[in-house]
Amino acid sequence: MVAAVANKTSHDVDQTPRTSCDIIPDYAVYTSRALTSPTSSPEKHTKSTAPSIIGISQSPTLVDIADRAPDGGLRAWLVVLGSFLIHSFCFAPTEYIFGVFEHNYLEIFPASTPGSIALIGTLGSSSTYFAGFISGASADRFGYRTTALIGTGVMALALLLASFADHVWQLYLTQGVLFGIGASLVYYPAIGAPSHWFDSKRGLALGLAVSGTGLGGLALAPATQALVDSVGVKWALRVLAIISIVICGTASFLIVERESGKKVPEPRCEITDLELNHMSEKLSQKTKPTGIAGFFAELKVFKNPQFLSLTFAELAASVGFLIPMYYFQTYSLFIGLTAQDGALIAGLSSGASCLGRIALGFAADRLPKTVVVSVCAWMTAGSILIIWTFSKSFGVYLVFALVYGFFAGGYVSLVPLVLSETFGAHQLSTVIGFMYAAAGVGMLAGAPVAGMILGATEPNLSYLPVIMTAGGTLLLGAICITAWVYFRRLDKQTKRDEIAAASAAASAASNVAKR
Repeated sequence: MVAAVANKTSHDVDQTPRTSCDIIPDYAVYTSRALTSPTSSPEKHTKSTAPSIIGISQSPTLVDIADRAPDGGLRAWLVVLGSFLIHSFCFAPTEYIFGVFEHNYLEIFPASTPGSIALIGTLGSSSTYFAGFISGASADRFGYRTTALIGTGVMALALLLASFADHVWQLYLTQGVLFGIGASLVYYPAIGAPSHWFDSKRGLALGLAVSGTGLGGLALAPATQALVDSVGVKWALRVLAIISIVICGTASFLIVERESGKKVPEPRCEITDLELNHMSEKLSQKTKPTGIAGFFAELKVFKNPQFLSLTFAELAASVGFLIPMYYFQTYSLFIGLTAQDGALIAGLSSGASCLGRIALGFAADRLPKTVVVSVCAWMTAGSILIIWTFSKSFGVYLVFALVYGFFAGGYVSLVPLVLSETFGAHQLSTVIGFMYAAAGVGMLAGAPVAGMILGATEPNLSYLPVIMTAGGTLLLGAICITAWVYFRRLDKQTKRDEIAAASAAASAASNVAKR
């Protein structure tokens, strides 16, 4: 039967794969060009029913790869710009500039504790990640652009309603939960879109995209402090609502998915980790179930040790991740600095975060990603445990803020990258949803627990237990990252063995067919 199929298609297709990559099996799908009309649809001929890894055009210089992105072009970089703009705002009111609000909310609501005020921001951050399931479903159903536009409207409404809040619980619902849901609706399309357009430059593209968070914090922290000083907290929230519409609304029109199946230059002979992942996905590809069956099928990822180690890393690190950001201003006042000094330190830390996201994303395209991610995780934990512990002056505290911002920002930018290359594009939204839900649990607990610990040290106020809490959880996250590196190496070797076995089996089948 195999021989019959081969004879049937021999007059249409050259049987010799026109590629320098020997690993591509003999049962690959070949595309023949129609000779009657240049505009007619190409016909695909297969030599067997075995799963195809790659489609090869008759052109010796072009390869049809559904999963291979253009890695550049105006449209691709506009997507990165849109993602950058969304990142510059969507986390600011609940994370990177929340320290400005926390200091003022403690004055507006004197009966509140630092922990109860910090809960506003943590509710916002955790809601952003918890709502990932809704955001992912919306993006799949309505598209990235529509989902992001809806999220922009929800964020603006949340900030507007927060400006009329007279009680802390109202801020929980508005600046916390509602804003977090809106941020989720813009964030997941923004973090997912660049991966549709970049492969070999994906680290740089994602680094540039998420660097918007750092640059947004750098600009918005002192600007928000100036707004609060001049017009008060309520009008500052209303101005931020307008800014959200301008920035995120504009950016939403730039976020778009890519149509697959574009022709791109033929790949190199050596196989990169990304190509290895694509081939492994094709070998194991089956019809993806939908509905309830699809949901339970996705739960199989919990058996993957790489997923589990990365998820525990996110859970542990997210507990301590926001603590330094929330206490930039209050700790500045504690060591004798001014509120303006605290806002400046927070802004410069965000600027360092912006630089770290770009530089470390660029490095991840050229160095082993496992090494870059590990360095980020360990340096983030070390900066808290070592530098923050001894920060008793403006200079030392600024050094801590810069080091922490640089490596923490790099870590955040690299997580979507390693997820994409570890689990593939077809699982990315599911994996990010599960993993960020775990991060939401950690964020929900982190800052309020730190506030309770800080309050327990009164009347002799001490930040040392808070510092140890943040540093300890990030240290645990770094240990989990190290475990992921180990499992990653094992998985890569397994995939190479599977592909080699498939190639050998295909060659054997071809030899039998020729006889």
